[in-house]
Amino acid sequence: MSDAPTPRSITKLTLVLWALPILAGFGVLALTYIVHWEPWFGFASIIAGCLLTVMLVGNHYNVGPDA
Repeated sequence: MSDAPTPRSITKLTLVLWALPILAGFGVLALTYIVHWEPWFGFASIIAGCLLTVMLVGNHYNVGPDA
């Protein structure tokens, strides 16, 4: 039998926490259009949110340089 730990389950709270950075990026995009800033700032915020979500998922599954 393997001694490897079983992966943690994914709950609804986990999914919401993973979605928050991406949703915040879309919120910043909407704010950039409201305030008439350059839209690239909003696009960059969405990309940063996606990267943060990837980091959170990697942390959940213990994947990456800190694993």
